[in-house]
Amino acid sequence: MLRCLQTPLDKLSITLCQRLTHSDLTHLFQCPNLRQLKILDLFGLSLADFSPEPLRALLEAVAPTLQDPGLDNCGMAGSQVEAILPALSRCHQLSLFSISINNFPVATVEKLLRHTTGLRSLQLELYPVPLECYRTRGTVDQERVALIQAELTGILRELGRPRRILLATKHCRHREFYHVAFS
Repeated sequence: MLRCLQTPLDKLSITLCQRLTHSDLTHLFQCPNLRQLKILDLFGLSLADFSPEPLRALLEAVAPTLQDPGLDNCGMAGSQVEAILPALSRCHQLSLFSISINNFPVATVEKLLRHTTGLRSLQLELYPVPLECYRTRGTVDQERVALIQAELTGILRELGRPRRILLATKHCRHREFYHVAFS
């Protein structure tokens, strides 16, 4: 479908699509008409069983133009996120980065904070509440969230750059947001 395009896209949104294969994603992300993307929204695109390589390659290709990548509710694990970090850290036009409603530990959130610290245009970052903050029934342990907020604030202080960061719960209907701030 994208081969028919006469001009490059500046926005690509694929939401709640569960039928794409690894081959589909690989071909899609290699499309030359995506090389000038400013907005990439992949909400609900299940990436849990996919190699992060096609996404990493796309992020590298669009690094000069990408402003708003949305990787929410993609089922991404920590190892998949870590695989795209080097490419993400080269996206110097980012103003918003959202990767909430995914399942990864606080260590991955910490790595995200460190890898995105050089992105000076970044105004808002939206991360998932880390897995360690959930009880066995899926409820949020408020004390654990407070400890992690303090830990992440310490990292921001160490990095020495004010940032606006929200941690969001994975429950879409009753989402809660927790601020992590250093100003």
